[in-house]
Amino acid sequence: MAGKPGPKDRPALVLQVEENPGDPLGVIVQVAFGTSQNVDQRYPGELTISAADPKHGLSRDTKFDLGNSVRLPFDAEWFAPAPAPDRHFVEHPKRGALNLRDQKVKRALQAAIVEAKTAGRI
Repeated sequence: MAGKPGPKDRPALVLQVEENPGDPLGVIVQVAFGTSQNVDQRYPGELTISAADPKHGLSRDTKFDLGNSVRLPFDAEWFAPAPAPDRHFVEHPKRGALNLRDQKVKRALQAAIVEAKTAGRI
């Protein structure tokens, strides 16, 4: 698992969820961190998600590198509550979801997964 949180909050795309063997009440999540930098320049295995769809929960267009993921405990150290006034869940971070009913999003996700696998990154 990763060391310690960085200096600023980042969006993260949850790729997998599993029970924490060291804590029966805990959860481990595998995430790909996002960036709003250079979203128009996409490399194999990267997925850009538009902030235009409010279901995504993003304030800016964001790029996620599916070939570069980390496993983290789902706890207050790594996942801080959403800042007010966006606080829908007091004890959880702001959440969004990929709109997989949108065929463009679905195809982009599938392409990023295939690209990352082909490049040997996942």
